[in-house]
Amino acid sequence: DKAPRIRFDKTDYGFRYAAVRTPIIDPERKDYIRNTLFVAPFTVIIPPNDQYRLAQMLIPMDDGNTMFYWIAFHETKGIDKDEWRKFCGAEIGVDIDENFRKIRTLDNMFLQDREAMKQGDFTGIYGIPAQDMAMWESMGPIASRDSEILGTSDLSIVKFRQLMLKAAEAVAAGGPAIGTAKNRIPPDQIMSYERILPKSVDWRTFDPAHAEAAE
Repeated sequence: DKAPRIRFDKTDYGFRYAAVRTPIIDPERKDYIRNTLFVAPFTVIIPPNDQYRLAQMLIPMDDGNTMFYWIAFHETKGIDKDEWRKFCGAEIGVDIDENFRKIRTLDNMFLQDREAMKQGDFTGIYGIPAQDMAMWESMGPIASRDSEILGTSDLSIVKFRQLMLKAAEAVAAGGPAIGTAKNRIPPDQIMSYERILPKSVDWRTFDPAHAEAAE
């Protein structure tokens, strides 16, 4: 199912959204849910798999530059750091230099491999982080959104922009920064997941922590 239905839920820490797809098996009674979280002000928690859990932290350094952290971990299995770097295209001396600055840059078109694209590689850019950065940087330091035409699958983008504009206005008016109204958010409320769930189950109230413990 390549056309997910996007569902949005505002939370104390930011928001979460679900991409709802039709599963191959038992589509009349079940949905395939991918639940992603935005934890204000700069963290995204991505649905995990059985090998690792993922998070991104995109921290503004100034008006034109952002520090990008791509985090992988597993609380019981751990991960192989070298294999993870190789998978991501983030090997020191190959993809990034000794100061952790990327070798694939906008100036060299992220070393895009056109021959690989002819053979079926969609982007020709190795490594998911580099693909993300190529998308961001090719828009320019401050991108104009005046001519954008957003669709239903872009709901989370629209909601994110609305949320952050309101957050900036609130701070300017003397209010608290986004995500700071409560001192602590229980960890089980900020867990992303991907699951096939019965249509009768509300993705917003499903608790992946308890489900994993039961399994």
